[in-house]
Amino acid sequence: MKIPGARRVEVHGVIPSTNLRARELAAQGAPPFTVVVADGQSRGRGRSGRKWHSPPGAGLWMSVVLSAPADGPHGRVSILLGIAAAEAVEAVAGVEVGLKWPNDVLLRSSRPSDRVPLAGGDPWAGEDWAGKVAGILCEVAPTPGGEALLVAGFGVNLRTFGSGVRPPGALGLEEGVGRPVDREALAVALIRGLRRWADPPPAGALSPAALSEWARRDALFGHEVLTSTGDEGIACGVDPSGALRVEVPGRRMLSVTSGSVRRRGEGSSALFLGSPARGR
Repeated sequence: MKIPGARRVEVHGVIPSTNLRARELAAQGAPPFTVVVADGQSRGRGRSGRKWHSPPGAGLWMSVVLSAPADGPHGRVSILLGIAAAEAVEAVAGVEVGLKWPNDVLLRSSRPSDRVPLAGGDPWAGEDWAGKVAGILCEVAPTPGGEALLVAGFGVNLRTFGSGVRPPGALGLEEGVGRPVDREALAVALIRGLRRWADPPPAGALSPAALSEWARRDALFGHEVLTSTGDEGIACGVDPSGALRVEVPGRRMLSVTSGSVRRRGEGSSALFLGSPARGR
């Protein structure tokens, strides 16, 4: 697989995890924009320690080594990764997508019958979200020289899950658009987007351009949400630090910098792929 903009590309059959392999390469001194792609993962992981269902041939399972921001926190990078993934899906599949903080990619649909029922009901009803087609896991990577690196793992569901088991809220991109989607073209577009948005990573606040790109795809804005810390309020967009702003009744604006957020009425497993991972 040839990916312009990548400094090194490893392509595997089925491996435990592309993120684990990319972290190994970073620990061995691999440079930023080292890329690991696999046909399938036996121990794929999503956010919050959840298993990422990634069977062979069903999607783009790819991890990229990236430079970390000089000032440490990488919440801003998560926002940029989401934007890059959204742009790649839009460019290659020719569809509109939304972003659910911090970086889940949702396929937009104009046909309510296309929507995938989400766990715990369908709070997205009327929003025309067909389902989650991609998610991102960003982790700090150890390096031999102490250089600050990150590993960003991208899971893009392309095909209908062959086992007949559909993780909550998940949708194959090809299932949603009704035609094949080129996996290599998607990988190329993703690296192009990462070069644009995260090379180098932001040393300060997110740019107005990044905030604008996020805002026009923001799937949570204006809706009641529940955070993993138990706070409830109205989602008010993302601030320049990458935090989600939530207006909590009787309190000042709350900045959510970590954990998960879901729409009111959305089941606890909705828009995640699989159950909590074990044995890690």
